[in-house]
This record gives sequence, C-alpha cells and structure tokens, in this order.
Amino acid sequence: MRRVVLRIDMLMDRYGLNQGEFAEKVGIRPAAISQLSRNHVVRISIDHLERIVNTFEIDDIREIIEIENIR
Repeated sequence: MRRVVLRIDMLMDRYGLNQGEFAEKVGIRPAAISQLSRNHVVRISIDHLERIVNTFEIDDIREIIEIENIR
C-alpha cells in the first residue's frame, strides 16, 4: 500500500520558517499548515497547493509531494 505525503516540513526547513511564518507567507491559516505539515489531512485544496508553489516558486510538484510505501 502507498500513501501521498506533502513535504511542508522540508520547505519550512529549507527557508528557515516555523509554521506561523510559513502560514503568513503563504496566506493559509496556521491550523491548516499544522495539519498539512503533519499529513493529518484527507484532502488538500488546489488553492492551497497553488499558494505554496507560487510563493516558493516550485517548478516540479515532486519537490513537495512524495509517494511512500507503507506496510
């Protein structure tokens, strides 16, 4: 079985941001960023993904989304 993982934590580390700073920069509620960074979401809105990729100039979605094998 596999699961999709959003790598918000990697972006925060790369840019030296905490969750609050990341939320402010992207324009998403801090509670939503907390859930996204812990992968405690069933779905993510395209709007949120677009805000993240536009803010951090992500050219390849694979930079922030991974597929993990789980057992």
